[in-house]
Amino acid sequence: MCAAVLLAAAAAAATNLPSSAASISARGHLGRTQAQAPPVFPGCAWPIETTPATANVAAPDPYATYWTTPFIANPHDSITIRGRYPTSRFMSFSVYNDSFQLFTNTVHGKSVPSDLSDYQITANRGSRNPWRTGRATRHDAFTVRLRPRVTAAQQRAGNAIPMIDQNPPANPSGPAGLGYVIFRTYIPAGGNTTVRLPSITIRRNGRSTTLPPCPRDGTAAGRGNAAFTRMPKLAGTAGRVPELQYFGPSAASQSGLFPNAVNAYLLMEFTPKNGYVIVTHGQAPTSPTQAGHGVPGNSVGAYPVPWIHPDFQVRYWSIANYLNTQPYPVVKIGRGSRALFGGTADYLTSLRNGFYTVVSSLPADKPSAAALKTYAATWIPTSAAHPAAPEFQLLRNMLSQQALYPEGFTFIPPPASTSDSIPPATVHQHMGAYYPQTAQCTVRTFDKGGWTGCLAATRRAG
Repeated sequence: MCAAVLLAAAAAAATNLPSSAASISARGHLGRTQAQAPPVFPGCAWPIETTPATANVAAPDPYATYWTTPFIANPHDSITIRGRYPTSRFMSFSVYNDSFQLFTNTVHGKSVPSDLSDYQITANRGSRNPWRTGRATRHDAFTVRLRPRVTAAQQRAGNAIPMIDQNPPANPSGPAGLGYVIFRTYIPAGGNTTVRLPSITIRRNGRSTTLPPCPRDGTAAGRGNAAFTRMPKLAGTAGRVPELQYFGPSAASQSGLFPNAVNAYLLMEFTPKNGYVIVTHGQAPTSPTQAGHGVPGNSVGAYPVPWIHPDFQVRYWSIANYLNTQPYPVVKIGRGSRALFGGTADYLTSLRNGFYTVVSSLPADKPSAAALKTYAATWIPTSAAHPAAPEFQLLRNMLSQQALYPEGFTFIPPPASTSDSIPPATVHQHMGAYYPQTAQCTVRTFDKGGWTGCLAATRRAG
């Protein structure tokens, strides 16, 4: 997420600049006057729209979009979010404290988390939740409420999310007292521009103000990524895990900035080489890749399904390559509308007998179309701009169902220390055929023997 822009706006508010000036500065619309803006920080709704194309930081999923609004976490304020359910694979609302972290409060002895996923959000009267019915319309509406104190019953019945952390960080990473709400969508049908952003109403001192929508021109996204130099290391295991072996990253590294509560990750480090490919092969968990109608992304694979669903082990999975240096961008080649990101989502990944084969390489070393078809393989690039730079690969699983997918890495018992990773051998033993095997071989070796030939060549070389 573009935390530097949020921090700039938040810091302006904290130093008594007019709230309108803070929000206008964040968006880059300096021509507006103070009198034209509402008297409530941040001045407009959803000032930051984050995609890999606009703010390629913090290891983003290439198929997700994040809209963010900062707010003042005041014990006498409340925020109401009203909108219509998007046609998409997934959506959620998450609230973060001033260290960009999710939190869980305890009220009347029950835990109340600071996030709600799509299927948990009760529809307004007269509407239906498409993640409960499996039918998406343009008219079904919801209301989400951010309140200083929320009980478990209020969360279930009223879509309430706590906006103040009971146990705030002693040394916040951002301006003290700031909170952030993020609206996520994964694979919206027809693309991001089809998503109708919810309205935001802030109630303060007995007065309600509905924020005008921020212009959706992307002027704020991507500015000043200096804040990400304070990120924990996402990869880099100091030699404890060899390259080309998937392991479970530590809880501390996964927390990062604005983590998604329902995602889990495996990580593999590698170094690209000219003339070589990286092959990743494993059994794919079942997910709703065929839900919807039309074409992939609009809306096949981009459609809500009833959850929890008896046919799907996970809601979504993906594999993507990232540069192994801050701010951890996803690999990108090309520019503008022709840009290609180094990742593949489940609905775009070829399967054979339930198994995927993902091939990563420099664009010049992409295997032939015939070889990719023969071995049912999906190609994703490594960085052409940094061809010898170390990279890492992430395997994401979202909303894993333990009853249907006990092999899922989400369910591996965590280490005692949040700084410890889960070794490859432990992950492999737990996952069995779902564990992603990896190998590095020449393009010619893959063209001749596919993933099995590549794996055999790597073992001989080792």
